[in-house]
Amino acid sequence: MLDQSILQQVREIFKNLDAHYTFRVIADSNRNETEEMRQFLNDFASCSDHLTCEFNQTFQDNSLEFTLLKDGKETGITFRGIPNGHEFTSLLLAVLNADGKGKNLPDEGIAQRVRSLSGDIHLQTYVSLTCTNCPDVVQTLNIFALLNPNIRHEMVDGALFQSEVDAKGVQAVPAV
Repeated sequence: MLDQSILQQVREIFKNLDAHYTFRVIADSNRNETEEMRQFLNDFASCSDHLTCEFNQTFQDNSLEFTLLKDGKETGITFRGIPNGHEFTSLLLAVLNADGKGKNLPDEGIAQRVRSLSGDIHLQTYVSLTCTNCPDVVQTLNIFALLNPNIRHEMVDGALFQSEVDAKGVQAVPAV
């Protein structure tokens, strides 16, 4: 699914990963996109011995998501949909930032403010894979989740969850 030149670039980017990362997938077998997600994540995970996939199929609830685990523990980052297009970078940075090798990390003052937030915080960002502004929001909120175990963040591809977008009245993306 992913172009060989892109896979080679990802191999180079991930060659110095320290931790082990698992993409824990929950996907409805009845969804047309389930096989596409499987192929996408298997291709992506083939770029490093530090990446694996764990597939859990269901036959209900329209699920199509994966959560990023670091050394078997949840990072708070979930992607609902296949992060292609502009969101591909968000997936790359989720792994790199979790490993401490990313970019656009906040200064210590802002990081400390994020760490001090209390209570269970669940954020969802509705995106379009063609949106050029969406990755900035997704990447920032993913960093929040990495900094504070009370924060969970989900990127949601609005095109794949249209009934949810309609029910919530999302008019434009990114929408948090």
